Amino acid sequence: MTDRYTVAHAMDLVASSDDKAYGVLLERGTLELGYYAPDGIDPQQPHTQDEIYIIQSGSGFFVLGDERQPFETGEALFVPAGVTHRFEDFSDDFAAWVVFYGPEGGE
Repeated sequence: MTDRYTVAHAMDLVASSDDKAYGVLLERGTLELGYYAPDGIDPQQPHTQDEIYIIQSGSGFFVLGDERQPFETGEALFVPAGVTHRFEDFSDDFAAWVVFYGPEGGE
């Protein structure tokens, strides 16, 4: 393994991305490893693949469909493909690893 997927590297990728919120560290087959660190609001739309968020830092609320629940550092959250979701009322230090995987439409 030659690449290291560190928070520092992830933050550099986020800072140099077009939206300044999401950076991609690895793409392999259907797998994508990213890092998400939005500033103030989470404007994302449903995705075509299943995904997992692993909260690197921060806390707030996570909306998944019609449900809203608190989240905190260290927590993992699963989102099926096509489901509306977003982070709300999150702390300034919020950031999460993001793993997209599987076929379009989810497994």
